[in-house]
Formats: sequence, C-alpha cells, structure tokens
Amino acid sequence: MTQAKSVHLILLLGNRLQPATMLAYHLRPAHVACIGSTDRPDTVSEVQEALTYLLGAARWAGERTVAPYRLDETLTAIDALAADHAGASLIIGLTGCPLPMSIAGYEAGRRRGCPVLYVNTAGAEVVDFTQPDQQESLRVRFAIKDYLAICGLQLVTGRKPRYFSTSAEQTEAARLLGHADLPGVEVIAALRQAGLLSGRRRRLHPGTLSREGRHLLQQLADLHVLTEVSESFGGFISIRVPTVGEQAFLNGDWLEAYVWDVAQGLFAQDPTLFDAADIRVAFQTRAAQREAGNILREVDFIALRGGAPLIATCKTGATPWQKHDLDEVAAVAQLLGGGYVTRLFISNQYPPISPDVQIQSAFAQFQEQARRQRVVLVSGEQLGHLPEVLRKEITDPTYKPL
Repeated sequence: MTQAKSVHLILLLGNRLQPATMLAYHLRPAHVACIGSTDRPDTVSEVQEALTYLLGAARWAGERTVAPYRLDETLTAIDALAADHAGASLIIGLTGCPLPMSIAGYEAGRRRGCPVLYVNTAGAEVVDFTQPDQQESLRVRFAIKDYLAICGLQLVTGRKPRYFSTSAEQTEAARLLGHADLPGVEVIAALRQAGLLSGRRRRLHPGTLSREGRHLLQQLADLHVLTEVSESFGGFISIRVPTVGEQAFLNGDWLEAYVWDVAQGLFAQDPTLFDAADIRVAFQTRAAQREAGNILREVDFIALRGGAPLIATCKTGATPWQKHDLDEVAAVAQLLGGGYVTRLFISNQYPPISPDVQIQSAFAQFQEQARRQRVVLVSGEQLGHLPEVLRKEITDPTYKPL
C-alpha cells in the first residue's frame, strides 16, 4: 500500500481523532492534509495539533471544511488539496468520516487510481478499499503519553506517597489480597471500619475477623503493609498503618497493584499482547490547560494494543455497584476513543446475595447499565482468574470496537 515516492495523505474526518491520526502515524507521509465536516469543525484543529506533536509541524499541508452530505464539496476539496502536491503519491484516508464523505473519497480514489485506506482497529489492519483483498498490519505502537496526545489530552504527573514497605512487598501483598477471596474482603472491611489513618494505632473488633482473616492480617504485617500487629485482652487486635502510602494501598491501591502485577505477568509470557500499559494515569484536556482549569480525569489501568485501548476502574468499597462509577468509566472511555475502548469494572466485592428485593433489583439495574455502556464486570469471585479475563478482553473483547 505504501508508495516509493513521497506520500501526500488526505484524511477525511468525522467525530473521532484517533482513527485518522493512527493512519497518519502508521504511514508517516511527507505531507498530511485534512477535510473536516461543518457539523464537527473542531476535529481538524484537534487532528492538526495531534499530528504536529507526533510527526512535526512541517508535514501539515492544509485543510478544508465541507458539508458532510455534499459529495460534490468533498470531491472538490480533495481535488484542491491533491493539486498542492501533484508530484506526490496520493492516499485518501476514510476512517471515521461520515458515510457520504466516504463515498466521495472512494469515488475520488477510483478516478485517480490511488489507495483509499480504512483502519480496521478490531483487526489491527489497514484495508485498501480499491484492493480489498490486500490488507496490511497496522504498525502503531504508542506510548501512553503519545496515545493521550492523539486524543487531545495531556498526561499529568503527581508526587507518589511515601511508603514504609518496599515495592516488592506491596506487590506480594496485592497478590495475597487478590487471591484471598472472602477473607480478603473481610480484612479490608475490618481495617476500614477501624479507620485507616497512617501512624496511629487502631483496634479491630474480635468479631470482625475469621481465623483465615487473622492469618491474612499477619501476612500483611510480615510484608510491612501493616506494623505492630498484636492481640490484646478480649481478642481485640491492635494494628498500625505505617505511612500514607500504606494507607492509600489498603484503601484501594492494592487492587490496582494486583491488576498491574497480572498485566506484567501476561506481558512476560507474551510480549506481543500489548504495546504499553500503566496504572493510575491522570490526564486533562488541552482546552482545560489553556483555560487554566484543573479538570483532571484518571484511569486506574490502561493497556494499548495496536492503538486500541483497554481501560479498567478498580473499586474496593463495601458498596461498589454504583451507577455513577459506570458513568465515569463511560466518560473517560469517550475521551480515549469512544467505541474503540474496551472497558472493565473490577471489584474485590462479590455480587450481593441478600434476599432483599431492593438490593437485588439495584444490582440488576447496575448490570444492565454496564451492558448498555459496554462495560465488562469483574467481581470478587473472578479476581483469581483475572489473567484469563484480561488476556481475553485484550485480544478478543466482549464488546467489539464500534
């Protein structure tokens, strides 16, 4: 599909930045021009900003805006932009643009005998509509920072808290909690009930922990996530959370650390499984920065495979099945690629088994909202099988890219 001569790429744009910018990043043409639609005029400037970041400002070769349902306007715009670099090999990119613009783009390619390309994100391939039997693997391996850039987002870094325990001890503690089943839920609930404040001693009521829970508590102490664990008269257990780092870890960061450990294990087995991954990624829109705003978003886990992201939110509270959390997952996914984003909601809690009709009805509504918003639920009883779940959703997502 690529040409020996310098390439002049004309991208026909719709609502989404990512497909078009991925094609440009894949081809790395000498020149890139864009045709946007009047119903989404901002896309052109957003794509220009992203491509300037990825490829440099020198490759930008102009823009046009057309009424999306006027095929003649699209054809005229293609002719004008193509004339600016008549000696180059022309390629037209259609991914993500409205259907009438696609029809015009295909017709222009047919007339000119040039490739008309579409990015099939689900199959990680580039298809030439003029030669549909010839597909090319999508050659994009984004770093997290670069992927955020093509979405018009800026990575925000913050200070990490101080820890008493080592990173290796935290990883082992996360594994213990991830595989602990109900005793793990029990221990986290007891610690939260006692109040997790770093540097202060706390007492756990003897009735809150089973024998397995007490054993897990001691294992966490052996890993220095807790300190000064001792049993006093009446069966009360005294503990201390050493620093704010361990406080955050026990308040929920442990689940993110467990997901990260699982992802690293999968990557060690198969380095082609994803291109990049990270946890606790905070970002904001460039518009918010320009307006001196502080509108931060955060994703607990993200992995990229062929330019398509998988994100996960991790919840460890006693009542994690909150609809507003699903809304937040959907909002973040919209910023990161919309229908191209695989979404997971991971909790250490088990589905409610209460006979209370209202509780069961509320959980059923939560499940239905997750289905509508294309979010895969992973609850406590599945945590031990998270490697299989994560591998499956990265390679063959339950909800296919739109």
